[in-house]
Order: sequence, then structure tokens, then C-alpha cells
Amino acid sequence: MAGASQKFTPSGSGRTSVVRARVALAVILVLMLLMCVRFAYLQLIDPADYRTAALDQYTSSVTIPAKRGSIYANDGTTELAVSATVYNCFISPADISEFAENSQQTDKPITREELLRDVSTGLSRILGVESSEITEKGNRVSSKYQIIKKFLNETEETAVRAFIADNEYQSIIHLEETTKRYYRYGSFASHVLGFTGSDNQGLSGIELTYNEYLAGVDGKSVKAADAYGNELDSGVGSTYIAATNGLNVVTTIDWTIQNTIEKYIEQAYEEHKPNGRVECIVLDVNNGEILGSAIYPSYDLNNYNTLSPYYQQKYDAFIGTDDERSAERTKLLYEMWNNTVATQTYEPGSTFKIITSAIALEEGRIDYDTSSFNCVGGMVVLGTEIHCHKTAGHGKQTFSEALVNSCNPAFIQIGNAIGSTTFKKYFEEFGYGQVSGSDIGGEVSSIYYATENTQFEAIELAVYSFGQTFKVTPLQHIRAVSSVANGGYLVVPHVVKALVDDNGNIVKTFEYETDRQVVSTETCNKILKSLTNSTKNAAVSGYNVVSKTGTSEKRDTLREDDYISSCVTFAPAEDPQIAILVLVDEPTQGQHFGSAVAAPVVSNILTEILPHLGIAPNTQGEETVTVNDYNGKNAYDVKTLLEASGLKCVIRGSGETVINQLPAAGTVITADGVIILYTEGAEISASVKVPDLHGKSPTAAIKALINANLNVSVSGIFNGDYTNCSVVAQSVNPGEMVLPGTVIELEFLYEESIE
Repeated sequence: MAGASQKFTPSGSGRTSVVRARVALAVILVLMLLMCVRFAYLQLIDPADYRTAALDQYTSSVTIPAKRGSIYANDGTTELAVSATVYNCFISPADISEFAENSQQTDKPITREELLRDVSTGLSRILGVESSEITEKGNRVSSKYQIIKKFLNETEETAVRAFIADNEYQSIIHLEETTKRYYRYGSFASHVLGFTGSDNQGLSGIELTYNEYLAGVDGKSVKAADAYGNELDSGVGSTYIAATNGLNVVTTIDWTIQNTIEKYIEQAYEEHKPNGRVECIVLDVNNGEILGSAIYPSYDLNNYNTLSPYYQQKYDAFIGTDDERSAERTKLLYEMWNNTVATQTYEPGSTFKIITSAIALEEGRIDYDTSSFNCVGGMVVLGTEIHCHKTAGHGKQTFSEALVNSCNPAFIQIGNAIGSTTFKKYFEEFGYGQVSGSDIGGEVSSIYYATENTQFEAIELAVYSFGQTFKVTPLQHIRAVSSVANGGYLVVPHVVKALVDDNGNIVKTFEYETDRQVVSTETCNKILKSLTNSTKNAAVSGYNVVSKTGTSEKRDTLREDDYISSCVTFAPAEDPQIAILVLVDEPTQGQHFGSAVAAPVVSNILTEILPHLGIAPNTQGEETVTVNDYNGKNAYDVKTLLEASGLKCVIRGSGETVINQLPAAGTVITADGVIILYTEGAEISASVKVPDLHGKSPTAAIKALINANLNVSVSGIFNGDYTNCSVVAQSVNPGEMVLPGTVIELEFLYEESIE
């Protein structure tokens, strides 16, 4: 209708726009409400936590490293491992940029690239770091801390300081104080002490086991700083928490004993060229303190990531791809570090007969005085023949004779008398069934191949009775046999006895109580009596010692006739204070019997360490005299005096007054030795040719030296017994020319083939 008003109706798209606007408004209102709630929560509900988080955004924290505690020998003063102050070198790339920018206002402008090149070249030359590596770190422009090299030596530190001063690079290059672990004696007790990594955390040995005490607690310095590390005046202030240095560890290791055993096991290694290692432990039988423990080949603790010559030779001989060679090197490193006295098992052989004897005597299965055993050279057990090392057999023997003779058939009979159940029970009682509880890391348990099959039980027991087939660790074995030395008590071997602070105050002691008495003192005394001075090659002049050797055949190698030669000795026999175990894994030179390979090593070690321990000799050794000073005296009067005492005397020269002598005053020689007196006009020259004495008997060798006007010093002779032994080494090579009166040292070895 014309002129009538019309009502406007929105189109579909118009209605959609309105709806969208309303929805958007509602969403905005909801978001604003949520923001208000959130702001209220942050300010009213949990402001402290969020204030802390905000502070973290503009604070920087610097760790203040704690100084690691030292490790001492058992005297508490001889340092074995120390942490010395050294410096790390780092650069500040952010300050390189600022330095270059500021230089543009001076008469010596320099671009950032030129400056970084100079810094990289200079530090590369001083520190031996690739300049490209330094440049790459220098281009991290927002950083104020990029490590170039850690643990600078003194020469490097001095050179860096000079480089900084000469170029006014104080804001660019920095030296920060830190500590580095040093081992005073390199490879000394390497497998016992262990080492630390680049972060000063213990990775093996005492360093790992006692890391929580040695490490200390790092300190901290906190200050407000911007993203570039520049300090801010935020009003927050700074915080400084001092580091707490680590405690010092006092070990049970006796420096002299450790040094002595390392010397002689290396000598044994060079002499017998074993495929495996030479190992030695010296244990205080009364409290379990390990006075010395060494393995050869060893390694340098200050360069623990460098293969020692023995392992480097293995690596050089390995053929493979780069990846395979890398894996091989890693494997050899772990092998080199491995403390096998606790982590590797072996068959103890006849040294275990000490334990079998103790079981049989304690249980009354044999009588010490009346039991006898017949040996015809072998014995058949369920169709399997087991041989004696003496092909002709030992015939009828008492218990003591069977033990000293190390007769396998006799011990098969003794084992049979014990029985499998009792044998296994005592095997565990002597500590072989579990780890010893020592503080030597990585210790493994023994391997006992028990079987329920009756048919094999007798054979199993037969070979177990003389220490074959089952496996134990050297640590477990010396612990077990030491109980026989101390009256039957099982002690816990350990290498640390106390923690002390920097003022020498004892903070904590580590005391290991005796575990239990396994066998009676009476049983122990019978075994000690039987084995006293039973092994001549392990004998010590002037002392009575208890020894048992072992020669165990390895059953798990590809080669035949692989043996472990070993010897266990207690000293002194009258009241044992220490036990020593030496084992040589697969000797390839000379004999393989423990009496010929390991026993002489024991003798050499004990000869030096028994006097050191203050254990006085109580038997008559080789008769010797100490040469007096005869200079200025009448030569013929001295000659009369010397010859009256049994010494030989030769006068050289035309005068009557002694102007020189050989040997010199203070030298110890045998009682039938020779002294050369020089008077006026005498010519002193190397005029005597040393004879070849290898293989000669003591009588023949000493006579040859005395007739040549030479003196002799002997080792390896027990109580003057010259039978069945010969020279195996002499201190001066045959054919060399020496002065008359020179002392020639001779080493003798008895021809014992006891297993």
C-alpha cells in the first residue's frame, strides 16, 4: 500500500554479524575476568613463589667448587692423592664485542673479527687448542663464559697471564681458580686408590667408594645480572655460601710395604712373562687391614686415560675398523683399571688344602697324630684317574707329611672323609659363599659348582678337596686362610681406617668387627706347625714362616697347560701377624710350579717388610760380618786380625799403612769373605773377571767367588741348607771386570716341584 510504513527485517548475513559480535564481547569479558582472577592469585595467593621465579630470570649463580680431601697412607702424613690449585681458562665473547666497539673511539680501532682472530691465535699457541675451536666459541656473542681449556699447567698459566697483560685483554680472557687431582707417586697403589674424572668426582677405587666424604659440598655466589652477565643494581643484593672442603681419608696402606710388593711383582712379571697379571695382597690377620695390594701391569693415575705400555701393545696389535679399534681401546682401559684381587675369580689350587685340612681336623674326620694316607702316584674316582704331581707316589704318609707334600690322592681321601654336605657348609663358613664385606668396590662372589647328581658328587668333592674347579677371588681366599693364621677368626679385609679434617682431627673411624670363629685355635695351631718352613723358596733368613704353594690348572682357556702359580705365607710362624698371597697368572718362562714361581717373590717381599714391621728375627740366618774402617791402620796387623776371625785378606801395594779398602766400611759380607787392603804404590783397577755362576750349587758358587778375591751375598738359602738348590741370578753379568773385593749378589732357588 502506497505511503504505508515498512518494517525492516535483517538479512541472514546481518543476523550472523550481530551474533558474532555478541559472542566476541562475551569471550572478551570472560578473558578479562580470568585475567583479573589470575592477577589476584599472583598477588594475593602465592606471591613468594612467583617473586622467586622472577628473580631467577635476572640473577646469575656461580658455583664455588669444594676442595677434595686428600688420601693418606696409614701413617696419616704420607700423601698419596691431593687436590692442588690450578686454573681454567675461559673467554667472554660478549666482551670481545664490547672491546671492539670501544676501540673505534681510539687511535687503534679493531674489528671484532680481527680481535677474535688475535685471541684465538694467541690462546691456540699457548694452550694447544685448535684456533678454529676457540673462534667457534668466540662467536657465541651473547655469552660471557666459554671454557677454552681446563686444568692449565704452570707454564700455560704464566703464558696466558702474560698474553692478557701484554694486550690488555683483562675483560676478554679470564683465569678461574679450581682444583685438580694429583697422585704423588703415579702408578703407586693405582688399583687401590682409583682416580677422579674431570669434574673431580671419584670413578674407581677409594676415590669412588669414599667419594661422599672426599668430595665436600660446593659453595655458591648469586648476584643480579642481565642476559649478558652484566651485574645489575636491583636492590636484591648478593648471596655467598662458602664451600665445605672434603674430609681426608687415612688408608691402611703402608707405604714401605706397598712399594716393596710393587717392586717384586714387577720383577716377577719380567722374569716369568705371564699372559695374565701378577697380584699380591698383604693382610693384617688380626684386624683385616690391607697393608699392601698391588697388580702388575699397573697404570699411571695421573694419566688414567692413557694405556700403559702393556695394554698399548695389545691395542697396537688389534686389527679392525676405526669403530672397532675405538671399542677395543675402551675395553682395554676398563681391563687396565680393573682391581682383579676383588673382581676376578680363579682356582686356588693346593693353597686351598689349608682349608680342607682345617675342616677335617675341626670335624674330627682325621686324627692329626694317627691318620695316615697312602699314595701310589694317582687315584681312581668313579672311573676317573686323578694323578699326583709325584708320578712314583709318596707312599704311606702322616697327615703333616701329606700336607707338606701337597699330595692330591691323600687329600681326595681327606675330602671323602669330610663329605660333600660338611664341605659345602664350611666353604660358606669360611666366607667363600658371599662377598667379604670389604670396602673394595666391585667385589664378586665365588663360584661353587654344586650338583645334585650323586654320580658326580664324589668326583666333585675329590677335586674340590685340593682346590680345583670352583673359583674364588684372591681377596676372599686370603681372608679365609688368614683365619687359620689368627686362631680361627674370620676378619673383614679393608683399605680405609679413618676420616680426618684439615687439622688432623679424627672425624670418623671405620672399624670392622671380627665376623665369627670358624674353627678352633687348636685346629689352627696344628696346621701352622705342619707348614712351618715347609717351602724353602718362600723361606726368610732369620724367621720361621708358614707357607703353602699352589699350581692350579686353568679349565676355561683355549690353550692347554695354562696355570696359575701362587703362594700363601703367614709370618712369623710363632705368632702370625700378616698373611701374604702372591699369584702369577699363566707364567710362560721357566717353571710353572707355585714353589718355583710365586714362593721366591714371597721370600723377597717378607725379607724386607718383616724388619720394617718391627718383627725381630728369632733364628740364625746366614752368618755375616760388617766390614770395619781400616784406613790409616797397619795393613799387616789388620790382616792378622781378619784371618784369625775367618776372613780372607789380601794386601796390595809396597807400603804398610792402609790407604784404601774393598769392600768399603759398613758393607755386610759373608763370614768367610775377602777384604782387599791397599797401601802405598797399589794400583786400584777393575782386574777381576766375574765368573758365570748360573746353575752352580751354593758351595761351588761361593768357592768360585772367594778364589777370585770377590765377596758374595746370598738370598734364597734357608737355614744354611745348601742341598738341592742352585744359582738362578747374579747381580753382575758373567765376563764383566770388577774391582777385587766387589760383592756379588747370588739368588738361589730350591728344586721343589710341590703344587
